[in-house]
Amino acid sequence: MSYKNVNCIFVQAASIGESSMIFVLIHGIYDTSSKFKTMQAAFETKGHRCVVPSLTPNNGSKGLAYLARQLQAIISAELGYSEAGIGLVGFSMGGLIARYYLQELDGYKRVSQFFSIAAPHHGTVLAYLSASLGVKQMRPGSEFIRSLEHGQGRLHGVTCYSYWTPFDAMILPPVSSVWEQAENIRISALCHPLMLTNDRLIADIMAKAEAACATLGDG
Repeated sequence: MSYKNVNCIFVQAASIGESSMIFVLIHGIYDTSSKFKTMQAAFETKGHRCVVPSLTPNNGSKGLAYLARQLQAIISAELGYSEAGIGLVGFSMGGLIARYYLQELDGYKRVSQFFSIAAPHHGTVLAYLSASLGVKQMRPGSEFIRSLEHGQGRLHGVTCYSYWTPFDAMILPPVSSVWEQAENIRISALCHPLMLTNDRLIADIMAKAEAACATLGDG
């Protein structure tokens, strides 16, 4: 399987300090890498590095496992096979893609922190409106959701956070983003897409990543 045509943005800040983090940002359905432009700019301004791929097909028609394998190939191509301590950020459908990468493709061996943003960890009823494979996998109680629940014990070495908003009209019910594996953080964003530009959310991710880097540095 080849991913030569995948649009992947890899940006390395000019000055990388000891407390810098490598972030991999994974977009949601119908989105591209541009969805993260606000967050990416904030991270890079602080000296962090970002890998921001545009996964295809972005409508999930080939399934979430397909997109997770694409993600795995991109991470290996951009960061090599030995880079560890990665911060993984998954938005919406991207949160489930990230979980498959972490749990089923050994991503947990490379990722130290996982930041889930408005992801349907327990499915969303809106997924019943489409027969697309990737969307069907986001239905509550789907085989894909159940398999992730069964395998989430592999994440015991990954620090997980799940950001959610009670005003989410895409993840229904919104509490589907509340995940027992993670520290759950409520954000008062007025709708699903505004989560990615929320100042408090972006600042909290950076603070948690930098604190983890500082702890490793002290060790």
